[in-house]
Amino acid sequence: MRKYSTHFFLLLFISSLFLQSCKTEMQEHYKAPSWSKGSAWDVLEDRGNYETFLEAATLTGFDVILKGKAIVTVMAPNDESFVSYMNEKNKSSLDDFTIDELTKLIGYHILYYEFQTGDLINFRPLDDEHADKETTDENAGLYYKYRTRSQSSPSMETDAEGKSYKVYHNERLIPVFSYRMFETKGINAKYNYQYFYPNSNWTETTDFNVSEAEVEEYEVISDNGYLYMVDRVIEPLKTIYQVLEDDSEYSQYLDLYNKYEEFNYDETLTTDFGDGDSLFLKTFDPLPDIAKEWPVSNFREIGNMSYLAYSIFSPSNSALNGFFEDFWKVGGYSEIDSVNETALSYLIYNTVYGSSIVFPDEIKSKELENSFGVTIYFDVDEVPQENRVICSNGAFYGLDQLNAPPMFSSVTGPAFQYKNSFYYLYMLDASSLLTSLASDQTSFITLIPTNQQLEASEIRNSGGVLQEMTEGIWDDMGENRMTDIVNAHTVTGNQAISQTGTQVLHTNNSYSYWYVKDGKLTTSVLFNTSITTEANDVVFYDLNEYKLKGGSWSNGYSYGYDANLMFQPLDEDKDNFQDDLAITKDETYPFYQFSELLRNAGLVNSGKMEITFLKGARSLIFIPTNDAITTAIAAGNIPGVETDGTVSDADALAGYLQSYFVKTEDNGITTYPYINSGVEGAYTSCSTTNKSYVNIIDDGSSIKVQRQYPGENGEYVNGNIINVIADYDYLPFAFYDCGIHFINGIL
Repeated sequence: MRKYSTHFFLLLFISSLFLQSCKTEMQEHYKAPSWSKGSAWDVLEDRGNYETFLEAATLTGFDVILKGKAIVTVMAPNDESFVSYMNEKNKSSLDDFTIDELTKLIGYHILYYEFQTGDLINFRPLDDEHADKETTDENAGLYYKYRTRSQSSPSMETDAEGKSYKVYHNERLIPVFSYRMFETKGINAKYNYQYFYPNSNWTETTDFNVSEAEVEEYEVISDNGYLYMVDRVIEPLKTIYQVLEDDSEYSQYLDLYNKYEEFNYDETLTTDFGDGDSLFLKTFDPLPDIAKEWPVSNFREIGNMSYLAYSIFSPSNSALNGFFEDFWKVGGYSEIDSVNETALSYLIYNTVYGSSIVFPDEIKSKELENSFGVTIYFDVDEVPQENRVICSNGAFYGLDQLNAPPMFSSVTGPAFQYKNSFYYLYMLDASSLLTSLASDQTSFITLIPTNQQLEASEIRNSGGVLQEMTEGIWDDMGENRMTDIVNAHTVTGNQAISQTGTQVLHTNNSYSYWYVKDGKLTTSVLFNTSITTEANDVVFYDLNEYKLKGGSWSNGYSYGYDANLMFQPLDEDKDNFQDDLAITKDETYPFYQFSELLRNAGLVNSGKMEITFLKGARSLIFIPTNDAITTAIAAGNIPGVETDGTVSDADALAGYLQSYFVKTEDNGITTYPYINSGVEGAYTSCSTTNKSYVNIIDDGSSIKVQRQYPGENGEYVNGNIINVIADYDYLPFAFYDCGIHFINGIL
């Protein structure tokens, strides 16, 4: 048996006295103060002109809450307000309401927890009581939604496949619009509030309005919370989804939105409220969940619940039909339901703002951007009054006109518009380049390959995922691969494709070009194949220009091309030339003689198939033609080589041959030279025996090169000026690891 000391019993006695004292203090603390007015029910009953509200509360079971069962904030309409409300609804008494209707209505006037006037002006759910002014001024008034006791029963809903779900609905949130909200947003309170509530008043002395109701008396104290006397019965607000659902003029937009509908099982709700049934929440990933009453899943996330909201700028059926006729029908679609879902999704994405409630002055400012960085703008004053709706989860604007989003009106537009180009749309989507290509801050030229061109290039669509044949196996295309393809089909800059002469356009991939000849186009990748064929075998393809309603795209030009295959980007693994230069033994190649000299000089590692002093570093290479080298050897003009071709001094030959190479990185060169490329002047060569330069001369009609090297007295000597051959129109062979020009003599 455990023994207790006398000291222990003394402590126990003292503790009992302390607990008895605390109990007395607690009783005193919770005793009604002398100034008490009674419960919220008592206060309203004493007023005498809130009998209808109290009667309705009794009918719906809220009387026990008002009498003190819970801490509340009550937005209380008087009897006259109820008479007006019932007249509007063609009802003569409360008996004309169903209990469900009345429960939702009365519950909407009863908020969880108690809120003083200052709390409703600038709710601070995330601040502690000692927060400084700078903290409490941050986002002042933007925490504007409050949880009420108004709630709808779970509803049975069916998905597109006919499967049914029991969908749970959280309590409705009621908006409180305070002057601090409009101050924070920097917009006019009266105009922006009355834009949505034209029959409500806002004055300079208004602290806040509760939805459409004005507050006639603030912060009336009761034992279990605060009351605010409002000038009307507050209609429970719908969700944005319900607004759309209840207006047939927006049925097509709702149908498009419903394509992203999902029903998600919620274990917690099922356990707490399922009563034996599984409960689900209706969502629209990745679009805003406009059918949910709450933007969060947990009532404890009070900050996000009160702040986060959605704003929807919905086109009407007539607006959507007009857009379809002008845009998608031209692109080969027969009806809006047949339009590619990715194209439709971008249209919907550009009609939503997914983080907060948006007011008209914010739209007028043209400073509001959606998730794509696209400015949200339309003529807000042209929106009919009935199509301006504050909802329990945000704001709804119903638009009678649909302006094409920037993705649709810019140079990416054809991929959205044309039925035979949606494979490329998938690439644009995956590449994360759409927003930049839709910008009006820069101009572009784009090429839009067709589905057929991609399929001929062994690329296929598998359920919205692009796959590419790799070594006989279909693999999903990676983001980097698709980005390279898009960049290879894009040129940045304020220019157009010339219909006459030769033109070089630098694509958005480094060292990758389009070559244009009299309005026809090939790519540098295709052009490279002519290095082993006659120049006239290079195919330049016809272009067909896409137009937007017969006019221009907002930020440039867009074309299709008539090649059988998709234009490929430069491939780091496949499009290298240095290896071929190191090992070629084909005497028909125009670089064969130069390759032989490199090997004879000991500049090639045959095992690694590389040029030893380059080791893959990107370079410019000026290669004398086979005829030029044969002539120079016979004349004894190549250092270290006898007139019969015998190498007598490999070191001398090696030092000389390195003078034909210029490393781009070492010389700050970012593009291969072509006429008017800007690459001209003296550049340090790779020669190690002495510091020599290659002087590139661009006279606007041709390109020439000249070797500059130290003479016997140390002064630099200018070699002969040698022409780049004109056979290839002075266009560079642009490989991943080097750019090549052939010259008609030796340096």
